[in-house]
Amino acid sequence: MASQEITPANRIRELNDISTGIAETLRHMGQAINALSPNAQEGGDSMAARKERFDEHSKAAYAGIQAFQAKMRRQAYALEEDGIIAAEALNLSATNSQQQAQGGLAGSRGAAPLPAVAAEPDRITNGGLGHLDVGWLNSRGNKVGVEKQAELLHEAKVLLQAEADRKRTAGAVG
Repeated sequence: MASQEITPANRIRELNDISTGIAETLRHMGQAINALSPNAQEGGDSMAARKERFDEHSKAAYAGIQAFQAKMRRQAYALEEDGIIAAEALNLSATNSQQQAQGGLAGSRGAAPLPAVAAEPDRITNGGLGHLDVGWLNSRGNKVGVEKQAELLHEAKVLLQAEADRKRTAGAVG
């Protein structure tokens, strides 16, 4: 049994099919959600008819999601087989970060061979940020506080101006 060679054009066609499938799945999801609420334009379908439409569209959406996962997994395996992406998650080890700090790969400069990588290197976590908490950094920004202070000062100015105008008009009348 001869296997068909997968060309870049075939992969692009498959990705286009995946894109079309996603749009169809989203359409089914929208129709399933729409079936949950009574719609005046549809003439007040019975509850049983709405439940049937919901079941039909939710099953189609679920099947679309499963097909998407299978097709994307197949694409990932194809990329792994071609050596475009690594088969495992990227690892970050102390030796790799030391090599980068020393100016890149030793082989590119003709230096000594690279030391062996640690047996159990640290996994990349938090998008490469490690244990750095981005929320903590954002909470240290002062922009929100400055903006709120400006709003409060503006409100106080408006209130004081309104009170001064009220007293002026009350003094002129009385």
